Amino acid sequence: MDTETTKPSETIDELETNLHTVASALRLSEAQNIVKANIITSMASGLIPVPLFDMISLTNIQFHLIQTLAEHYQIPADNINKSLITSLVSGSLPVISVLGLSSFIKIIPGIGSLAGSGSVSIISGAISYAVGQVFIRHFEQGGTLEDFDPDSVKEYFNEQFKAGKLIASELIQEIKQLKKDKLSDSEETSSDSKTA
Repeated sequence: MDTETTKPSETIDELETNLHTVASALRLSEAQNIVKANIITSMASGLIPVPLFDMISLTNIQFHLIQTLAEHYQIPADNINKSLITSLVSGSLPVISVLGLSSFIKIIPGIGSLAGSGSVSIISGAISYAVGQVFIRHFEQGGTLEDFDPDSVKEYFNEQFKAGKLIASELIQEIKQLKKDKLSDSEETSSDSKTA
């Protein structure tokens, strides 16, 4: 009878391949968590009521996002400059135009702050998502900050920006639902304590 035997070297190769696959998936998952945290921070910065301060804050958040992703991928982050972020984001003129106009709407007393903050929050979150996805892809492909070419990723950035708007909107809905659930839980707790 022929019995199939596995050579130890084949088993080791399979284990190494599986280990590499799991490590890659874990690294990517952790990178996505970094991006998600920065999306939330960016969306919060969009609520800053003073025009242009939100944009300055967003630039700093993007700088931090790139630095954190570089560190995550063990890439030297000494050479990050803000022109890298500016050239990537400004390559998408409609994004900058809408962000700038939304920020300036905040000048209008009352309704301007509400309308401007809401749209700036979603756009800010979408920008963080897009920047994060661009750099994750670049770093996953073995790129560094020194060989990053913003012009070569503008189309991908725009695609990810569109996806990021949906993700930012979904995050807002999640947050609203969490607040609603927390409010109903606290109402139940207070009504339980009154009846006790």
